[in-house]
Amino acid sequence: VLDPSVAPKGQHIVHAFTPDWIESWQDLSAEEYRREKERVCDEMIARLEAAFLPGLAEAVIFREVGTPRTHMKFLNRNDGTYGPIPSKRPLGLLGMPFNRTDLDSLYCVGDSTFPGQGVNAVAFSGFACAHRVLADLDIEPRNELMDKGMQALFAGLRKLV
Repeated sequence: VLDPSVAPKGQHIVHAFTPDWIESWQDLSAEEYRREKERVCDEMIARLEAAFLPGLAEAVIFREVGTPRTHMKFLNRNDGTYGPIPSKRPLGLLGMPFNRTDLDSLYCVGDSTFPGQGVNAVAFSGFACAHRVLADLDIEPRNELMDKGMQALFAGLRKLV
């Protein structure tokens, strides 16, 4: 539990997501849309139970399901994307910008940087960026060999996207 204050005592919040395309949700009637959201949510809960949260389905007291249609309607996201506009190429998250830019002392943070959109992802982006800034200021330790190697690897991979 990262922050026990976000849920009542003895309860927890689980935030899970999976990427999807708007085409899967576009032409559904209101009833088909509702049923498909429930089906996908049930499948995700079943997978979480099987992987590491046994008994999750019986313990859930509230669930909210978002889809690409949700992101289009409430977040004005192009085709309901989760993060930057995806290229549908296999590199996935590696095609997203990271915290560093080509300009010294200019950093990026938010839902259009790695790891993407959503409360958890944006919070992680902020955490990662804060660490990057502190490391660049020599306030936190860093591994120069690893930093340079990983930055070069990610820069090369981004060129492929």
